[in-house]
Amino acid sequence: MSNQVDNNIASSASDSSDTIAMMLEIIFGFFGILGMGWLYAGNIPVAVGAFIGFMIVVFIELAIATATLGIAACLIIPVNLGIAVISGLRARDYVRNTGANGSVAYVILGIILGVIIICGGIILFFGGIAALWEI
Repeated sequence: MSNQVDNNIASSASDSSDTIAMMLEIIFGFFGILGMGWLYAGNIPVAVGAFIGFMIVVFIELAIATATLGIAACLIIPVNLGIAVISGLRARDYVRNTGANGSVAYVILGIILGVIIICGGIILFFGGIAALWEI
């Protein structure tokens, strides 16, 4: 009987971990920091790859939107939301298949580093434009 209770406790813990990983990935992915669900699940290489890959996708989207004078900009939000949802579902499946437990410490570290990288990139971008403007 106690073995069945232990299995139910482990099952409910993984159920919440997989849902948390999925929601973190979707919510933070929508705001440009993809990979938080993977960090929560403890899969750091996939989290870093997702973050860097998503930044590349965003730069490509911005280039396409600029080249089309903003006409293609209407596709940016649906595409980014789709990417975040697919990645969130994959993170959820990873937690379910491996039984990984979430770590909030990885998420906090990822948020801090993600914000620093994104803000630093914005500052460098606009600083470069300002430098070109002065010339």
